[in-house]
Amino acid sequence: MIKHQFTAYFISIHHKISRMDIDLKGAFWGPLFFLSLFFTSCNAYCEIKLALIDTGFCPGKIAAKKKITIENMIDLTSSVKIDCQKYDSRDGRFHGQLVLEEFLKFYNPKNEILHIYPLIIFNSAGEQKIDYWLKSIDWVKKEKIDIVLTAAGFMGTEKISNSLPAIWFVPSGRITPKVLGIGSLFPQSLAPLKNLFLIGDFYDGRQVLYDQGLLYKEFIDYYFPSGAGHFTGTSRAVAEACAKAISLCPIKTMRECLLKSSKVYIDNLSHNTIRTF
Repeated sequence: MIKHQFTAYFISIHHKISRMDIDLKGAFWGPLFFLSLFFTSCNAYCEIKLALIDTGFCPGKIAAKKKITIENMIDLTSSVKIDCQKYDSRDGRFHGQLVLEEFLKFYNPKNEILHIYPLIIFNSAGEQKIDYWLKSIDWVKKEKIDIVLTAAGFMGTEKISNSLPAIWFVPSGRITPKVLGIGSLFPQSLAPLKNLFLIGDFYDGRQVLYDQGLLYKEFIDYYFPSGAGHFTGTSRAVAEACAKAISLCPIKTMRECLLKSSKVYIDNLSHNTIRTF
């Protein structure tokens, strides 16, 4: 069991898509036309590939669900050995598992089949490196991933990449002395990008309260509740956001669809607006 301290920044309060060629003739034109549309649409949207980039996972602990396949873990650091028999939700090594479980709570599949690919970018010492992030971006591009969910961020001043393949859901992060001292977080610092959704959290109790400790406030797209219990903050919020977004909107029109489906809350104390869906 890994019991060392993670130097990585965990963004949480408590955790550092062939057409069919049909000869349309005579009286069969109408039915065949719509049949063709049905199959074309299904081929385009019925399979979704999601990469979950984080610390570590124990997919075997998740009950099998229809239309959802969790693929084998891919360790991009080539250094991590995980003993899921000693799983402990309080151990930072299993932060990724918490994100995965939270995502599945809110994901509501319709016709699509979802493939989830867990990627590890935190090495055996619990550290992130630029090389790991570059490998993850290359892997996402090579495997033609549709959606990327990550509840992590790389602290540093180096520029890892100017763009991202696929659609990314990432947490805005929180202000800490360490983050302020180092400079910025990646991929958060790339905002605003059309294919990057920055997610913040809010306190959802007797009234909506804006979280004053968030990073990149001016670029946050949507807010979700911070949550309760041992897994809270923007890590939890981004998992819910990603799950609901995929359940609600098609990939090709994700940004436009979410905007139309969104609603706005107002914090009575700060008068800040909080957009969610």
